[in-house]
Amino acid sequence: MKKSVPILLLIAFLAISTNIYAQRTPPSQLIEKYWSVGFQVNAFNYFGDLNPLKQYVSTKLEFTRPNIAINISKKMTKNLSLRASFGYGRIVGDDSQAATLKDLDGASRYGRNLHFRNDLFELAVVGIYEFKSSKGRFYRRSYLTPYVMAGVAGFYHNPKAKTPTAMGADWVALQPLGTEGQGKPGYAKAYSLWQLAFPVGVGLRYRLNDKLDISAEIGFRFTTTDHLDDVSGRYADIRDLSSDLARKMADRSAEPTSALTGKPRDIAAVSAIVGGVSTAFGSNDDLNNLVQLPGYQRLGSYGLKGDVRGTGLFGKNDMYVVTGFHLNYILTTRRHPRYRSR
Repeated sequence: MKKSVPILLLIAFLAISTNIYAQRTPPSQLIEKYWSVGFQVNAFNYFGDLNPLKQYVSTKLEFTRPNIAINISKKMTKNLSLRASFGYGRIVGDDSQAATLKDLDGASRYGRNLHFRNDLFELAVVGIYEFKSSKGRFYRRSYLTPYVMAGVAGFYHNPKAKTPTAMGADWVALQPLGTEGQGKPGYAKAYSLWQLAFPVGVGLRYRLNDKLDISAEIGFRFTTTDHLDDVSGRYADIRDLSSDLARKMADRSAEPTSALTGKPRDIAAVSAIVGGVSTAFGSNDDLNNLVQLPGYQRLGSYGLKGDVRGTGLFGKNDMYVVTGFHLNYILTTRRHPRYRSR
């Protein structure tokens, strides 16, 4: 019995000390680790080989598409939160609408005449750092604070394009076609439809009431692929492609109309800049041994094995940007919340 007295005294001392500490630490200095759920409505833009302007990061309003997402967040420290989100959006690009014949760069893009659309499904986890700290209960959080975010995301994509008008103008998936020879001997392997991205962005959060916040945010997704648009490297020899459909989708330069809009193209004007219409195919490294392929046409600067088709040759991956508004609702109803002391 005597041996147990010191142990009982120690337990009592610790209990009293903990109680005194809790009483002396004001609630405003503690941190409630609360949960919140949210909904996002965003603008969706793509930056890559089919940019509407010659800068790497540029776009036009007509290529902006909506993006929606749901998210769940948890407050971790006075400045840091974690957020997981699942979203869907479509990105698009079209040489015939984006490029002009005003300069050589615009003419080369106009002559290429490629287009695409791609539906992306994204699961992302990001850390959010708010520059104004929030302590105490959830309703004591700051009214207005800027923040930065960074994290990792996984997404599924599947680029598609319309077939030429003579083939029905139907949307077809491009990855299985191997439009740059992917999967064939001597060419790169087929790219994956599952990819990673690294979100980085900034935002501004405003507290509407005790449980409701609204945020404006822009987030850049730096991806691990240059095939959001199915355009990356060089043209393959069309004789190496697996089907007539693959050959028709690989080189659209000589088509008289835009497959996406149905509008006529100024073939004569672009031919004068990039080269006339030809039915000769083969390798750009052996121009003296080109083969005539009836039924296929190309403009002079396109369609030969080795001709540049995209900017992946220069180490640039595609990216996409999510810009919009988040509405978040705080879930906590705990009478005695779980706090952190710091």
